[in-house]
Amino acid sequence: MRKMIEVLAIAAVVLIASGGPSLAGSKATIMVTASVMASISQSVIHQESKISITGEDLERGYVEIPSGTILVVKTNDRSGYFLFFEGANDLFKEVWITDKGRTTVLSPNGGLIRQSHSGGNVEVKDLSYRLHLKENTQPGLYPWPFRVKASLL
Repeated sequence: MRKMIEVLAIAAVVLIASGGPSLAGSKATIMVTASVMASISQSVIHQESKISITGEDLERGYVEIPSGTILVVKTNDRSGYFLFFEGANDLFKEVWITDKGRTTVLSPNGGLIRQSHSGGNVEVKDLSYRLHLKENTQPGLYPWPFRVKASLL
């Protein structure tokens, strides 16, 4: 009985939406539109947890961290997305982040890097870092200074 009521209710809605019962030979058009909400997700494949600063690094003035962060970003937004670097520290003057040959300079407090749409829905980001040291930095082992998050903003 409940199923029959549901079927009758659906039939009534269709009849009302189409202007009532159709006559033989008449046509009705129903237009349907849909919007897909933009979405993004990320999976961290690798993230350095510590930075080792040596006397040699201090003499050179920076620390190189190849492939310091590797993440997989999935998005359906064709306008691109941002990588948001969040953190703060007293060790660095500036941070250079390299991805696919493109280097972006950020402050030691992090920042945003715009990412163009890659043409697909899944992209692997292999981020390398050059951390320029402040003069008063001491050799030692330090915690990783940034958290990286993909965002549509």
